[in-house]
Amino acid sequence: MKKVASIFIVSSILLTGCGSQNLLPLEEKSTKLSDKNHELKLENQELKNENAKKEKQLEALNKDNENKGQAQKNQSMSQYLSTSADYYMEVTNLINEYQKIDKEIIKNKKSNDISDKLDALVSDHDDAVQTYKDALDSDKIKKNKKMKQQDSEVQKLQKQLKKAFNKIKTGYEKKDEQKINDGRQELVNLEVNVKNVENQ
Repeated sequence: MKKVASIFIVSSILLTGCGSQNLLPLEEKSTKLSDKNHELKLENQELKNENAKKEKQLEALNKDNENKGQAQKNQSMSQYLSTSADYYMEVTNLINEYQKIDKEIIKNKKSNDISDKLDALVSDHDDAVQTYKDALDSDKIKKNKKMKQQDSEVQKLQKQLKKAFNKIKTGYEKKDEQKINDGRQELVNLEVNVKNVENQ
């Protein structure tokens, strides 16, 4: 029995000695794997940080694009408002010019000087209408409901003013008091519907 026990102890010592030699390479591999795992975790964190950074940049670019779109809309609106304001200013000037000759028109004496001034009013209004149309970007107006509505109001005013001036002019040339009065009444009844399209 002593022999068996001593063989057992010697075998155990031998196996232990041999086993520890085999464990060393495993421990080295384990350490290397642990180091690689740590490096991969660091790389993964860096990639996550980089990804988050790129997402923020993308979000900022998207916001910039939205802001550019709004800025373009605002610029289109501003250009339209400036154009329509110029037309309304011209209409005001034309009506003021008409007021200067209204008393002479009522007298209905068919003066060449007054006829020339009426011709100039009609011509100046036609020029103002053309200037208004030339300054517009019809594609942008079609796309913007508010500008389209305001443009429709301006066109309505243009037709009313042209009709009133033409009636007065024709009535004056033909000495037709009724036509003159109809034209004057149309001037009084002009519908100027100016809306603040920017804040609608």
